[in-house]
Amino acid sequence: MTAPPRHDFFPPTIGMALLFAALGPPIGGALFVPLAVILKPPVAAGALAASALIAALLGHTILLIAVYVVGVGPASATGLLYALWDASASERWPRALAAAITGGAMTYAVALRIAALGASVAFTIEGSFDARTANWIDGDFSGGIEGALTQAFVCSGAIAGAACAMAANLLGLTTQPHPARARNLGGV
Repeated sequence: MTAPPRHDFFPPTIGMALLFAALGPPIGGALFVPLAVILKPPVAAGALAASALIAALLGHTILLIAVYVVGVGPASATGLLYALWDASASERWPRALAAAITGGAMTYAVALRIAALGASVAFTIEGSFDARTANWIDGDFSGGIEGALTQAFVCSGAIAGAACAMAANLLGLTTQPHPARARNLGGV
């Protein structure tokens, strides 16, 4: 008896995680500022000019460093979860939609963690838990500019996940066996 051909799972999985880690943060970083502008609440003209000046001073280089520091972990985790979804899902099930949902969920978890760290730092510095400390967490997920930034962060992560899944599809990076191999394994 001959053994059925083996399907390699780990090389494409590692490739997807690396692809998501390489492409996810710059795509999300490029989309964050336009999404934040679109989702921001109405502000006075002076505040808009001040925020444009601050954004111009920071520049794209500093933003890209921050994007990679914050985004490489969630992006690679999204790539790993996408590879697991790709291996277990039927051929007709949506791949990019699953990557978008996973990317949005990962960035939402990072936003929760950043808000909790901000509240912890505020509590440590002030030494008491008051309304301003609680505002770190509440302000990020309610209305206002903080809420708009959090929504833009989550949306950019979701769009970056979908874009990385499309790039993986274009490169032919999949964890599913080829149809000819599946027939030999007793599949369809």
